[in-house]
Amino acid sequence: MTKTQANSERVSIAWNEPAMLQIGKGGISEGTIAEAKRLVKKHKYLKVKLLRSTGADKHSKHSIFEDLCKQCGAGLAGVRGNTAIIYKNR
Repeated sequence: MTKTQANSERVSIAWNEPAMLQIGKGGISEGTIAEAKRLVKKHKYLKVKLLRSTGADKHSKHSIFEDLCKQCGAGLAGVRGNTAIIYKNR
């Protein structure tokens, strides 16, 4: 089994778990970034949900998730609707 297969298996497991972090109408704050860093460090994979109250469209959702990843030193594994999986970069 290669690292890529192991990562894809862990990502598929993460999709079935409940969201650990939710981003609301306030957007990405310092507290959100600190919590994301803590959760990614502890769990390696993190499911993040963007609440509808943010009013984000398809393109801005993706940019919000990429911004969160950049600020907490993580990678973006995938986006489905209002939900994303981010993972700890090695």
